[in-house]
Amino acid sequence: MGVFSPKGGVGKTTIATNVAVGLGKVAPMNVVIVDLDLQFGDVASNLYLHPEHTMTDAVSNSASQDAMVLKAFLTLHAANIYTLCAPLDPVAGDLITAEQVTHLLQQLSTQFKYVVVDTGPGLTEHTLAALEQCTDAIWVSGMDVSSVRSLRTGLDVLRKLELIPETRHVVLNFADTKTGLSVQDIEASLGAPIDVAIPRSKALSYATNRGVPVLQEPIRDPAVRGLTELVERFDPQWRDKRRKLHRRAVVQ
Repeated sequence: MGVFSPKGGVGKTTIATNVAVGLGKVAPMNVVIVDLDLQFGDVASNLYLHPEHTMTDAVSNSASQDAMVLKAFLTLHAANIYTLCAPLDPVAGDLITAEQVTHLLQQLSTQFKYVVVDTGPGLTEHTLAALEQCTDAIWVSGMDVSSVRSLRTGLDVLRKLELIPETRHVVLNFADTKTGLSVQDIEASLGAPIDVAIPRSKALSYATNRGVPVLQEPIRDPAVRGLTELVERFDPQWRDKRRKLHRRAVVQ
């Protein structure tokens, strides 16, 4: 599954890391999160990791030809998930090709039940390559006109390219009734229902700054409920109830 947003600053990495941690409780040691923001990825900092190896190692010839070598380049996190962090040097990210990304994701999908891809902002060639491999897409928008318009434009482009994954999950982050926009306004602009609303939360911001996702610890907060609801959408039993796949989210 991929977490996408054409615009930066909408909390995409926070959502991706929490989804990975939440899925780690469902399928321990069978989840990997890949940081595909190759220049300025924040998965390592959001999970308080200091990886010895990064994407640069994972797309090397030795790793691309041997699954055991590839797994040795992953970093294990305390939440029973594996991580593949962005290169430490932004310049190194420019050397990674879309074809290498495609091959890497195909490799990981044969080894893990869940592969969570945190993409960079915009519709880069790496993001498009990831979209082609994803069965699910989590589309993230903030509750502001700029991010809603950016997501609408991005979705229009992807529809024309026929790169919309089979199953989508539209997430409204920083949800707040005092912004002047309603869920109905945003749905009308996007042409799609909001599936999950995650309210603005001090606890979530604090957890992100600590590098400990809120779903990693027993925290009671409205944002936790929203993130938990998002994680549950990837439970196979929940998938059997596809007729209830899209229900309007409620912003509190």
